[in-house]
Amino acid sequence: MTYDLVSGEVVITATEFKAKCLDLLDRVNSGEIRRVRITKRGKEVAVVAGAAAPADRGDFIGWQAGSVSLPDDLDIDGPIYDPEVDGVCDPMSGLR
Repeated sequence: MTYDLVSGEVVITATEFKAKCLDLLDRVNSGEIRRVRITKRGKEVAVVAGAAAPADRGDFIGWQAGSVSLPDDLDIDGPIYDPEVDGVCDPMSGLR
């Protein structure tokens, strides 16, 4: 296993990685190691890096926050259909 202090990367054989896998994953997760490059017969076959940070969804989620205002006298517990106001269709008797 070789450890590069400048880049924070470890190069390790697949056999050695198998024996030290859990420790290396913990060190990557903590940020102590930035990346683990796994080789097999001298060729790089895999790279283990920390999980990407969740996307900052602030540009989409909540972009309209505060843009809607409701009247203070709005009755949100009242009926959603009022035949006297709507006057188009009485759901109990069919079309008028």
